[in-house]
Parts: sequence; structure tokens; C-alpha cells
Amino acid sequence: MPLPGLRWRGFTLQLFLLTILPLTVLVFGAVLLSQSLHHQAMVQLVGDRNLRAVRAASDALSMQLDRKVYSLRTAARILEVGATLAGDSPALDLIGAEFDGGLGLYDAQDNLISSLNGANYLQSLPASQSNFWVQIKAPQPQSAILTTDTYFPGGTLVWAGLKLSDGRVLVGGFLSEQVIQETVASILTTNQARMLVVNQAGEILYYSGDRATLGQPLDMPGVAEALNGESGVNTVASHHGDLVTAFSTIPQAGWALVLEENWEEIATPFLSTTQSAPLLLAPLLVLALIALWFGARQIIQPLQELEVKASRLAHGDFDSIRESVGGIAEIHQLQNVLSSTANDLESAQDALRGYIGAITAGVEKERRGLARELHDDTLQALIALNQRFQMARASAATDEERVSITQLQEMTEQTIANLRRIVRGLRPIYLEDLGLAAALEMLAKESAQVGSTPVKFEVSGESRRLAPEVEVALYRMAQEALSNAQQHAQADQIWLQIRFTPETVTLTISDDGAGFEVPEMPDVYARQGHFGLLSLTERAELIGGDLKIWSG
Repeated sequence: MPLPGLRWRGFTLQLFLLTILPLTVLVFGAVLLSQSLHHQAMVQLVGDRNLRAVRAASDALSMQLDRKVYSLRTAARILEVGATLAGDSPALDLIGAEFDGGLGLYDAQDNLISSLNGANYLQSLPASQSNFWVQIKAPQPQSAILTTDTYFPGGTLVWAGLKLSDGRVLVGGFLSEQVIQETVASILTTNQARMLVVNQAGEILYYSGDRATLGQPLDMPGVAEALNGESGVNTVASHHGDLVTAFSTIPQAGWALVLEENWEEIATPFLSTTQSAPLLLAPLLVLALIALWFGARQIIQPLQELEVKASRLAHGDFDSIRESVGGIAEIHQLQNVLSSTANDLESAQDALRGYIGAITAGVEKERRGLARELHDDTLQALIALNQRFQMARASAATDEERVSITQLQEMTEQTIANLRRIVRGLRPIYLEDLGLAAALEMLAKESAQVGSTPVKFEVSGESRRLAPEVEVALYRMAQEALSNAQQHAQADQIWLQIRFTPETVTLTISDDGAGFEVPEMPDVYARQGHFGLLSLTERAELIGGDLKIWSG
């Protein structure tokens, strides 16, 4: 007969083997699993943050390149009406200041006619950039071509060129590193983050780190994908730890933009704390049942809730991560880290939003200035020319002369009408003088005249004046939406509606045409090439509006 003491020992052993030990292993397993989940969630969070940052940098650089191309096209229009680069046009002088590499005008035989800055280098440009020159002369007029020039003495230049309608070629150059540095400096997430910009040939246009440690740019993770027009995040294991690499493309120039950051440089304090947490459970093996309950109540559930809140950060929900999930002190520390990261991300987005707002305001200012120049100078000159044609027709000696002068007069009047339409597009005079409702009504009429689809305008509520920046933003949003509908909707009718209430203003643009699939996240617009829709989203955010897009 077994001794009572042995039976007691056997029961204790069975209890330990069948209950306490499995539960202890389960607790240890749950802790280790939660660590792995934390690590994956944090790596994903850093990757998503860097992806947003690199896309923001890509969008900002794209806007800068678009601005340079827009300035070049503006210069081309001024040159086509008779101006030169000889300093007789203040508008061309202002535009020339944007191109520190020089602004040159060439005839159809590739001879430099005139230039602003860099005449010596511009003289040999057709020969040194022959492929670039062939591309410029191939497209239709006003189609801009971009290329990079690493042989410029002052640094790498970006050349933008286009062919004028009369066969002449206008080329402007600007330093790429200076433009990139000014654009992305405020977007770098941390001091440890390194940003790289390369062209299709693998030449480095900008690198925020030490170039001596860079190696071959084309061998870096994400560079090849970005050069193929892709964007995303890669996590690569290295001897320094996990390297989080976010990449995107700059479609106008075919450049690759890559942001890399070492995960351990961000998360080491947190990981050191959580990795030592299982050691605290070693003395508590005999209390495994209590520890299991405690773990389920104070660790697992809060972590699951925290994981859900962390996943919402990718959708821009920064407030939910600040709501306490309870749990142990380590989870509070983790939530504080996530909350601090969310604050940094929100601040970065606010800074980027302010930057975009400043760029938008600058563009509007340039539009007003250009419209003023065109109205006060070019338009008045055309009107005077038209009057001279009238006088010449009245004094013409023969019918043949009168017919020729009449044709010239009709061409001049058509040019005046086109120029007035351009001036109204650059500077909506009705918006400044009569308010938003009247300006939108005129916009609807002009859209119906220029496009192929009729536009019906409706206003409800008591019309009132809004802040100037709000009126301009709403007008530009309506302008962009009507342009998209005219070009892509294939509709029979377009409606432009504005409704005023004491608290809100609602602008609605709708049509009965073909729809499209609306992405869940606004950043998808850029990847799909819907930059107009992305512009609508950004303008709405700048004025504190709520943009909603439906498609049936």
C-alpha cells in the first residue's frame, strides 16, 4: 500500500504536469507571441509611416517639377507672342530666375538665339544632350521633356525642354539637388532616416546620408521597383538589424525616391523592456493559474485592443491610439510610444499640409500675377492691334487688301477671346468682384461652351461671401471636377450645385456618365494616376472641408 506522502506527491506531480505546467507554458507562449506581434506591428507601423512620408515627398517633388514645367510653358507662350530673352519682358526675367542653370531659346536648326544665364553651356547643349534634343523635337508643341545632366560644373542639372509651335525650342535648367533638398528636408521622419533620389541611369541626384557608405544605388532595395513605377515597403535583414525601406516613383521624370531607416534605431528601448518581461514570470510558476487570468485580463486583451488601434493609424485615425486600453505598465509604455509616434505623424502631416497650402497659395499668386501681365500688357496690345486693323481696312485701296485685313482682324479677335478665357482661368475676376456663386455660374457656362457636355448650375440658400482662400479653393475644386467630367465621364448632363446654410457651404458636382471604382484611401489616387482627384482631396483638407466621392 503506497504511503500517504507518496500519494500526495503523485497528486502534486499530476497537478503540476497536467495543469500548472501547461498553463505556464501557455502563458510564456502568449507573452512570446505578443512580443512577435508587437514587433511585426511596429515594423509595419514604421513602414507605413515611411511610405506616407516617401509618397508625400514624391508628391511634393512632382509639384515642384510641374511648377518648373508650368513656368517653362508660360515662357513659351510669352515668346510665341513676340517677346524675347533679351531682357525686354519682366515676366520672362522672373521665370528665368527660377532656372539657375540657364534659359535658352533655339531656332529650328538648333542654334542658340538668346538666353538668360549660362549662355556658354547652353551653346553646346544640343550636341551634349542629343537624345534629349531628339525627344523634344519629336512630340507636339507644348509637350515638355525632362532629363538630367551630371556634367554641369555646378552640380547635377535637370533640363526641361519643349518645342514651340513655330519649331523653335525652349530649354531651362535647374539644379536637382537644391530643388530636392528644399522639398524633402522637412519630410524626413528622423535624423537616422536616409533619403535617396536616383534617375533611370542609376545616377545619384540626392542622398541625405554619407555617400561613401552608399554603394551601388541600383542594388539598393526598392530602387529597381521605384524605377519601374511602383511604390511600397521592403523589410530587409542586415547585420545592423531590420532595415525598413519605403520607395516610390516621381512619374514626371522617371526618378526613384527611396527612404530607408533602421528599425532597431527606433524601437530598441521598447524591445529591451518587453524582451525582459518573461523573466518576471519565472518566480511565479506556482501561481500560473492566477498569472494566466492576470495575463488574459491585463495583457492579452489590452494588447489585442492596442493592435486594433495601431492598425487604424494606417487610415489616419490618430485619436483612437490615445484612448487608454488599460493593462500593465509595459502596455502603457507601448501605448505612450505609439501615441508619441502618432503625434509625430500628425505633426508631419500638418507640416506637409501647411507646405502644400503655401505652394497652393504661391501658385494662385503666380496665376494672378501672370493674368495681370497678360491682361495689362499682351491683351491691351492685341486690342490696339485690332483697332489698327480696323483703321487699315477703312483706308484699304482695293477689295483684296480689305479681305486680307479682315482675315487678320478676325484672327486677332479670336486670339483676344482666347486670351481673355485664359486670363479668366488664371484669375477668376467674377470670384473677386461678385462672389463664389456668380463665379461658379460663369464657370458652368464656360465649361459648357468649351466642352461637349451641357452644365446646369443651381444655387440654394442665401448666398454670402466666404474667406478669400475658401472661395478660391472651392472655385478651383469645381474647375477641376468639371474638367474631369467633361474629359472622362462621357455624360449627357453635368450638374454644378452649391448650397448655403448658416453653418456650412456644400458644393456638389455630378453627372450621369460612366463611373469608376473609388479607392478607400486617398493616397491610392496618386498610384493610379488620378492626380486631379488627389488635388481635390488636398484642397478640401487645406480649408477644413470634408470631400466625399461617390460613383455608381
